[in-house]
Amino acid sequence: MEMAITIRPENESDYQAVENLTREAFWDLYQPGCVEHLLAHKLRKVQAFLAELDYVAERDHQIVGNIMYSKAKISDENGNAHEVITFGPLSVLPSHQKEGVGSALIHHTKKLAAEMGIRRS
Repeated sequence: MEMAITIRPENESDYQAVENLTREAFWDLYQPGCVEHLLAHKLRKVQAFLAELDYVAERDHQIVGNIMYSKAKISDENGNAHEVITFGPLSVLPSHQKEGVGSALIHHTKKLAAEMGIRRS
């Protein structure tokens, strides 16, 4: 029987575990090695980072997933810039992939974003 997933905000004491799981999740996935763990490390320090949407998923007191969001801008065909939020990296330990961890993180943070007044287009 699978243990339930607990979703909670990431805190500073989680940083190393999150970076390690991000490296494991992306290692050799798209190319030799990966850089996503470095992205997770650096993203927390930029102004566009949305700490209020930075969450981890735990199973049996082990962090098995993480989702991070940041602000971004996209331009339409007329060159008008529109503010949006993006998520990524979204990381799940390989041993817990295909078990709904990533989906649970997305659904939870999507709901929080709506409660924060961030609307869908």
